[in-house]
Amino acid sequence: MCLSTVYKQQNGENVFLCKNVARVIPRGDVISLYDLMGVKTEIRGSILDVDLMENIILVKEEEA
Repeated sequence: MCLSTVYKQQNGENVFLCKNVARVIPRGDVISLYDLMGVKTEIRGSILDVDLMENIILVKEEEA
């Protein structure tokens, strides 16, 4: 089983958002992230990079 850690890019830095992510559902400008226990985290933005070898997902949060 492959689980990923999600970081958001903020001011040129990668900031931890959530871990053990098993499912990612992008819908328009909202990304829903579900962890191993089914806990949902939503972020308004876009996916910048998915590294399956390192199990890292990088997202860019939309400015409010």
